[in-house]
Amino acid sequence: MEPIPGTPIFDGAAARRGYALNKMCYSFNSAENRAEFLRDEDAYCRKFGLNEVQREAIRRRSVLDLIAAGGNVYYLA
Repeated sequence: MEPIPGTPIFDGAAARRGYALNKMCYSFNSAENRAEFLRDEDAYCRKFGLNEVQREAIRRRSVLDLIAAGGNVYYLA
């Protein structure tokens, strides 16, 4: 299969790179966790071990950067 230029592929490497980010996004299934995130976003990101690139993408609300940082579109939704 030919890659589509500019389209990140979610493969094993991306899954490993984005594990903490995706775990945090999954936590938002709980209203309590969403409220905790809104109270202090950076502390919540640190709690899950997000790296600086991921935290900056969160601050900017950049879905494309989150995907590039290993985010899985299903968890980011």
